[in-house]
Amino acid sequence: MKGLPQIYFMQTFGILLVVFGHSFYLFPPDNPILQWIYAFHMPLFFFISGYLLHYTHPQTNQMVLTGRKSYLTRRARRLLLPYLIISSLVFVPKALMSQYSVRPVQLTWHDYIDNLIYPFHNVLAAYWFMPTLFIIMFLFMMVARLGLYKYRYIVLGVSLLLYAFVDYGYDSLLNIRGVCHFFIFFVAGYYFRQSRAEQLFHSCPLWKTLPTTLLLSLLALFPLQSVWLDLFTAFNGIALSMCLAQAYERLRLTFLNHLYGATYYIYLYSVFFQILSLQVLLHFVHLPAIVFTPLATLFGVYGPWTMYRFWKGRRSVNLFIKR
Repeated sequence: MKGLPQIYFMQTFGILLVVFGHSFYLFPPDNPILQWIYAFHMPLFFFISGYLLHYTHPQTNQMVLTGRKSYLTRRARRLLLPYLIISSLVFVPKALMSQYSVRPVQLTWHDYIDNLIYPFHNVLAAYWFMPTLFIIMFLFMMVARLGLYKYRYIVLGVSLLLYAFVDYGYDSLLNIRGVCHFFIFFVAGYYFRQSRAEQLFHSCPLWKTLPTTLLLSLLALFPLQSVWLDLFTAFNGIALSMCLAQAYERLRLTFLNHLYGATYYIYLYSVFFQILSLQVLLHFVHLPAIVFTPLATLFGVYGPWTMYRFWKGRRSVNLFIKR
C-alpha cells in the first residue's frame, strides 16, 4: 500500500465481503461463494489493523499505554465499549424472542455473562471480532514495550506456531483460541509495513500478480483439510485484495469512494438491517434466494451508511468511530 487510499479500498472491499457473506442466510456452509469469502476476509481485517498500527505509530515501543488518551484506552473505547453496550441492549429482546432465533439464549445472568466473555456466544455473533482484536493489540503492545518486536522473525515464528498448533474453536474464554489463530495476520501486517516487503510487492507487475492471486484464491474451494493450505489461501487473499486496491487506484475508479470511512459503522449496524430485511424478504415477500441475497446485502451496507452520513461529525459517531 502506498498510503491510506488503498487501505480504505481494502477496508471497504473486506466489509462488502462480510455483509455479502452474512446475506447467505439458510445457505449451506460449503457453498462455494462462502468458502471463498471466509478463506481470507477476516485475516484481511487483522492484517490491515497491524499495518495501520505501524502506519500511525512507527515508534510502537515508545507509545503511552495508560491514561485517558493512551492508545489502549482509545482502542478500548472503539472496540470494547460498543461491544459491551450494544450487546447488552440487544440481549433482553433477543432472549424474549429466542423462539424465533437460530441461537436462542435465556434471560438469565449466566447467559448474559456468557454472551460477553465468550465472544462467539454473543447475541450478535459478528461482534466476536472486537474483543479478539483488542486482545491481539494488547499482546502486541506488550511485545513492543519489552522491545521484542525488533526480533521480527522470532515474533513471526511464535505467531506461526500458535496458528499451527492451537486448534481454532468457537468456545474458548475471551476467544483465546481465535487470538492465537489471527495473531499471525496482525503481526504480518505490522511487519509488512515496516519492512521492504511492501516495496517489493508493489514492484511486481500488476498484470501478473492480480490474475495469479485470483487464480490461487480458487484453492479455497477444494475441501482439503490442511492448516498450511488455510494459511496460504488467507495470505493469498490478502495479496489479492492489495492487487485489487492497486488496480482500483491505477484505473482511477471512484465507485466505492462514498463508503470510505464508514466501514466500521457498517460492521457495527449491518446485522440489524440484514435481520430486518431477511425476515421481511423471507417470510412476507417470499423472494427467491437469488433475489433476497443481493437485496439483503444492499440493506446491510446502505442502511448503516445512511446512519453514518446522518450522524457524521456528532458525538455518537465520535464515540464509536473516531480513531
